[in-house]
Amino acid sequence: MSKSLNFKISRYAKIEIGFFLLYFYVTGLLSSFEYNLWEKGQFGISYEDLEFGLVYGTFNLIAFFIFYRFLQKCLLIDKIWAFVGLILAFMLMYFFFKKATYLLVSKLDFLSAQIRTNALKWYHLKRLGFTVSYMMTQFFGVAYLAYFINSAKQNEQLRTLREQQLVSELTYLKAQLQPHFFFNTLNNIYSFALQKADETAPLVSRLAEMMRYILYNAEEKLVPLKDEVNFIRNYVEVETIRYRPKISIGFEMQGIDSSSEISPLLLLPFVENAFKHGIQEEEGAGFVNIVIHSLEQELTMEVKNSISKTRCKTGGIGLINVKKRLEILYPGKHSLEICSDGIIHEVSLTLKMK
Repeated sequence: MSKSLNFKISRYAKIEIGFFLLYFYVTGLLSSFEYNLWEKGQFGISYEDLEFGLVYGTFNLIAFFIFYRFLQKCLLIDKIWAFVGLILAFMLMYFFFKKATYLLVSKLDFLSAQIRTNALKWYHLKRLGFTVSYMMTQFFGVAYLAYFINSAKQNEQLRTLREQQLVSELTYLKAQLQPHFFFNTLNNIYSFALQKADETAPLVSRLAEMMRYILYNAEEKLVPLKDEVNFIRNYVEVETIRYRPKISIGFEMQGIDSSSEISPLLLLPFVENAFKHGIQEEEGAGFVNIVIHSLEQELTMEVKNSISKTRCKTGGIGLINVKKRLEILYPGKHSLEICSDGIIHEVSLTLKMK
């Protein structure tokens, strides 16, 4: 197929085509049908009715389609004077257009004698040549279509701008999250490397798996929930190696299936904060307990951790970012509760997955 023929009709063009065909052909023929049925007792449309509807329907369609295009440009200007001026100009031009239509129809030999005779008679009449009330009905119908299409396009543009803004903001938040995450993890590995500990190699291996996940999955809109949970498990195992045996660390997952999907790197900040802001400096019997549960596309995550005596403040860049991401990605579809009594810090997240 050539490039000139390879095009798609837009949704708005389809609405416009359907409206004008229906408004200027079907309604006129339907009016003739009803008139014949109720006034003449005849069922159907005569050849004369069909000819009249098609001929004058075509000319009216042309006139009002031109008016429609000018009205669309007028709406873009958004000036009342332009709108009023267009109406006055159209009514004046419509008079001459109708006269020219009657004259042209009267000279078209392929039309019936009756429609040509009537057209010539109407051409010589001194009156307008059309009913103002009927014309105004068509005018308001076309004007309504122009306002509807204009409003729909504006809403679509606003929606597109919002989506672009959300994508930009999410990209920014992820860009903040990844360096923040790697900075903390590399600090852990560095501390083991200084000690020449046997745990260094397993830590590097786990970090490689997590880096692979971030490189190939972090830019996706949605990832399988099981992959996201496996990523969290790798992180917890890294921290388990680091804190063993000082800290009690529990990780439990239930109902994780292969069909559920979630936005990537959404759960990490809650787990990361439990270690970084809770027990990082704990030398006694601290703990971190993590439970991730999924049931019928609803995810529940609970994170509890002891609070370090030397670090009572909780939060951080990661937690701020994830709150923003939840508001953007799951508006009205998530519940986040964070509470702390100075001894235990608790996070409870519930969200409807996509």
